[in-house]
Amino acid sequence: MAGAWPPRRRSGHNDGMGDMLTLEEWAARHGYGPDTVRNQWSVRDDFPTHKRHRPRVGSGARSEEYDADELDTWLTHWHQHRRPTPHSVPEHPDEYRTLGAIARLLGLDGKTVTQYRALMDEHAEHEDRGQRRYYRTRDVVTALNARPGHGRTTDPDTDRRRKP
Repeated sequence: MAGAWPPRRRSGHNDGMGDMLTLEEWAARHGYGPDTVRNQWSVRDDFPTHKRHRPRVGSGARSEEYDADELDTWLTHWHQHRRPTPHSVPEHPDEYRTLGAIARLLGLDGKTVTQYRALMDEHAEHEDRGQRRYYRTRDVVTALNARPGHGRTTDPDTDRRRKP
């Protein structure tokens, strides 16, 4: 498409940098709100600095352009450090236990595990014994270790925090 802004820029045409985009464009690319990126992330000391300014359009302010590769690397690092602590599978991993018993076995507060009851029902083998539901310990620990981390949902389609 001729005349589209921003023009696609690739390494080799940009002094060794990748795509150049504004924080708003990068936020939209990853499904985050621009205010979150600008107000919470870009003020961090470890956040990449802008590389240049985009030429002014009309009388508006100049926009800062960032290297998309640097931003993507930073985001990957950010998510890795916010992942929950992995839990090791305890003795007798195929034994069936309640979620509360599994939480105690892992040294966690019961709510840490029971808040994921729907996820456990989907991904962990379980059986009902009267009023109680018992889950295979290994499956619960595996599901807990697969959580994406603080501030991220297991089902992006139901995340009310993300902008549509």
